[in-house]
Amino acid sequence: EVGLRGEFGRVAVAQLVSDSSARGFRSSVSGFGSDSVPVPLGPYTHSHLLIRFQVSSTPSVSVALGSDVLLPCTLTPEKNGEKMEIRWFKKIFQPYVHLYINGKDDYTAQMPQFANRTELLKENITRGIFPLKIHKVTAEDSGEYYCYVESSDHHSMAAVQLQVTAVGTVPVISITNDNVSCESRDWNPKPHLTWTDNEGNKINSSMVEVLRDENNLYYILSIIQQPSASNITCTVSNSINHCSDTRQIRGLEHSQTSRGTHSRVYVIGASFLLIFCICFLLRSLANGTLHTEASYSPA
Repeated sequence: EVGLRGEFGRVAVAQLVSDSSARGFRSSVSGFGSDSVPVPLGPYTHSHLLIRFQVSSTPSVSVALGSDVLLPCTLTPEKNGEKMEIRWFKKIFQPYVHLYINGKDDYTAQMPQFANRTELLKENITRGIFPLKIHKVTAEDSGEYYCYVESSDHHSMAAVQLQVTAVGTVPVISITNDNVSCESRDWNPKPHLTWTDNEGNKINSSMVEVLRDENNLYYILSIIQQPSASNITCTVSNSINHCSDTRQIRGLEHSQTSRGTHSRVYVIGASFLLIFCICFLLRSLANGTLHTEASYSPA
């Protein structure tokens, strides 16, 4: 059998691309440049590359973190896929995400992160419909997937982009003497953070830090110098969800005024204490001098 077990190379199959473009499908057999996905060369001639079936999918699928997702894969025209090889993979053919071959699933070289989490749905495989189900998706599952289908004399594949989304924690605002910070975690894709004052004007941050944790989720931290506005807003959002979490903090002017008032009280109190000490010292010195003079007066 020719195909994945034959010679591998990096080629663009123009026939597949033109056909998929005409049908509105997304094909992934060309346009990869230096990062192209290997397509088996084998002893194919031009006649072998004539389209016998086309693999199609949807351009992208979005799913919430922790949910199950279906990645579509369909043959056009309808063909029975029971005796075909159906291989789902990401960047390389092997290790793969899921493999169906010789009429059964083969988990021998499956990517470890997908162990016990993938299922090729075969209810409509005789009609050329066999989506891949991934259970409990993680942030690491994000990326481009390829559905590669091979018969005894033909092969084709298509790509689908999986976007795993996660809305992070409510932003937490903290205040120090000179700075205000805002942080939020557990976002996917990468979030961005904005500060605004009570009139909606943006406030420039002095520091922004974005990190990924052990679960491949994003953590973001931003710091600004404490503004004069009495009402500031920290908003965190990402491009997929088009939503944000906002927290407002009020009374910054009052806090600053209170600190200034307390400072003035401390200064005035210290001044009174200093004056009292000086007066007491002068009085003590005066009393001591008079007592000395009285002691040495002639009899």
